[in-house]
Amino acid sequence: MSPFAKPFFIAQTFLTRIPAPKISHISEEELSYSVLYYPVIGLCIGIFLTLLTYLFSSFTTAHSVVAALIVMLWVLITGALHLDGLADTADGFLGGQGSAIKTLEIMKDPVSGPAGIASIFLVLILKYSALLAILEAGLSFWVILFSPMIARAIAIGLLTYTPVSQEKGLAFELKKTSFPEFVAVILLLMTIIVFVTTNLYVLIALIFLVYIIRSWAISRLNGVTGDILGLMIELTEALFLVMAILVLS
Repeated sequence: MSPFAKPFFIAQTFLTRIPAPKISHISEEELSYSVLYYPVIGLCIGIFLTLLTYLFSSFTTAHSVVAALIVMLWVLITGALHLDGLADTADGFLGGQGSAIKTLEIMKDPVSGPAGIASIFLVLILKYSALLAILEAGLSFWVILFSPMIARAIAIGLLTYTPVSQEKGLAFELKKTSFPEFVAVILLLMTIIVFVTTNLYVLIALIFLVYIIRSWAISRLNGVTGDILGLMIELTEALFLVMAILVLS
């Protein structure tokens, strides 16, 4: 397998449930390098969801059904991985009582509490409502196309330019070898895409979201964790969809 294809398939295996070639050995550098492919995987997810939206919309005018199917497939294709991070972080945020140790203990608990379940419900409702509004307003489906890509680019930016909470776990493994110069180029491209396709208000909203999550992660946990990256992806996807429909409709 080529040195360019292997990190791509590592990222694909980690971020989606799409079958990929079996990889027997993954070095630390290859694992870290695969992070650069996260936006590419996000674009692939966006293409898949966009094509399905066109397909479903050609068979039915029941926009609510189409929106529900897209949200369901969105969850299935990612294996609910990021929703798990969202739920764990929500539980830790409310139950940690300001303690980093207690927050991390709660976030590691495989059982989701009321805050985690509620956070998943609220984010999925936001996505469903935004998708329904996009369909009813007859807007271009490019919003769906770019949302997963932008979210994953922002997540790797958060990982690259923020300390990790612990010297173990997913975030630590992904950051052992970093490529800040490449990530900076990716973030610049995403900034241009957001600004050109929407407007400055959407860009400001996304920057504000990153600021809030990053500030909380540093103040409470001294850095990010894998769960916080999942939280970042889910909230960015939802916020981009909602802001896009607000400024374009």
